[in-house]
Amino acid sequence: MENANKNPIPNNVPFSQENQPTPEQKKKGWERRREAQKILDEFMAKADMSYKEIKDLLDDVKIHPERHTLREVKIANYLMSSKYTVDWLDRHVSKAPQQLDVDMGGNIIINIKEGIAKDDRPKSGV
Repeated sequence: MENANKNPIPNNVPFSQENQPTPEQKKKGWERRREAQKILDEFMAKADMSYKEIKDLLDDVKIHPERHTLREVKIANYLMSSKYTVDWLDRHVSKAPQQLDVDMGGNIIINIKEGIAKDDRPKSGV
């Protein structure tokens, strides 16, 4: 409970033995988790499809939209978008790690650390 007030959220009361969600709230929470898992499972299945399979799926959606769910179409469109590529690279390759420091004068100092793109070439004497 010592962390409860570090970043206070308005109207937020931490859970305790006396303060528990109602059965209806718990049910809604579990339903949301199950729905999120369904989306993730379908996303992962589509991500393993070949480029041609995704293109064929999107072409079939145009011809027979009644055969496909909105979730399926949204996932296929997302996989084909450039935003997906950027998200995928950010997740798997990562952005440059940063560290923020504040000096005694209150100035923010940003330290960008070398990561995957580290330059290992020997330095010339020039």
